[in-house]
Amino acid sequence: MASSCSSHLPSSIMTLPTQKHFSSVDAVFGNDDLVTEILLRVPAKAVLKLKLVSKKWLSIISPTSFAILHTRRNPHTVSALLLNFSSFFKEPSKHKYVSLDGKSLVYLSYDFLDFDPNNLGCFSTYVSQSCNGLLLCPKWRWCSTERSKPTDYIFNPTTRQFALLPLPPNDGKYFTRIQLVFDPLESPRYRVVCIQFFNSELKIYVYSSETKDWKLSVKLENFDLLSVNFTDGVSWNGAVHWMSPMGNGLSFLLDMECLQTIPRPPLPENWQDKNFRYFGESGGQLHFIGILAGNQNPDDLNMGIVSPDISHDQSTDQSIVVYSMERGCSKWFAKYCLHMNAIVMANPEITGDKDLTASPFSAEKWFDLLSFIEGNDEDGALLVMRTSGEIISYSFKNNILKKILSFPLKHATCYAFNYTETLSCV
Repeated sequence: MASSCSSHLPSSIMTLPTQKHFSSVDAVFGNDDLVTEILLRVPAKAVLKLKLVSKKWLSIISPTSFAILHTRRNPHTVSALLLNFSSFFKEPSKHKYVSLDGKSLVYLSYDFLDFDPNNLGCFSTYVSQSCNGLLLCPKWRWCSTERSKPTDYIFNPTTRQFALLPLPPNDGKYFTRIQLVFDPLESPRYRVVCIQFFNSELKIYVYSSETKDWKLSVKLENFDLLSVNFTDGVSWNGAVHWMSPMGNGLSFLLDMECLQTIPRPPLPENWQDKNFRYFGESGGQLHFIGILAGNQNPDDLNMGIVSPDISHDQSTDQSIVVYSMERGCSKWFAKYCLHMNAIVMANPEITGDKDLTASPFSAEKWFDLLSFIEGNDEDGALLVMRTSGEIISYSFKNNILKKILSFPLKHATCYAFNYTETLSCV
């Protein structure tokens, strides 16, 4: 009966919904501007896969203009960490990609950094810096016929694109440090700052991906090289910043081509360099992190009030203090304080210790602060730490410790780089 009834329906009624459906789809995917707006909202890695859908989509996604617009439209939030494990030269470094929620762990292949087919072999490659989705990857050539030569690449792990960085001017006597600077919200181009120093002479060169050339920006004859540590610079707010463990800092302003001092964080009088733990940028903010004795409070610290060490045993009563810099680089302020014992006692499953006073952050159980990530919507600000046998995160928003990864190599060093997906061109 059903078939006989349907056979009496007008053919126009039976085909109308299908025709409307296909006409709507055709209208959407036949409009290049509309397709572009849709693709601009798709995550970077997914966009690369969508190149295979059709020649039309390939032509929309491939131009540099699309990559620039996609980079500006999508917030550069840190979605994962790129971990570099090294066993003191016993074997090549191992790289792992791990999501911040600990749900995704990818063991990257041994040739993860073999992106240049013209320079394979006789190389030791590693990641030295991460800046908004781009990596600075030094390669050292180890050949018996010539001296070791450094070769630096700018590498986008999302697109697998790379660019060879030309060597800066150097007569061979200068010690050299370089720093990648990339802010896609300001410019699609990246710059590299090269610090050269010898005795009391300081030179600063700047490389631009737009001009493909180095430019001498600063030359000082009588510079006190002991006043600042140029080893680990941080790119933030149009400048490169360096901080010593004692809180002394210096900034190089790229557009103004000049150096200026950084205010010292409000550290206690008994501050020691061993209390320093981390200096970096995240969420558009600059951070200086250290260890203070006792249970500290951000408001008290900003007023110059430091809580005394109640237990007189710094190994069991300590606070991790996160200082943030004001946008105008005028002063630091204490933003977060983590009283470590209280958190461990509230989350005993993290440590597995029967004695809850045996904090994994104590001197007897060495820990390393790998990263600080600001602006994570789900968990808020995150501290990522390596304790004995584990890599864990602490959420200031949820007051929760979470295991991210069991640390496989007890005697290996570990470096963490914030990972961001981007279509930015190099």
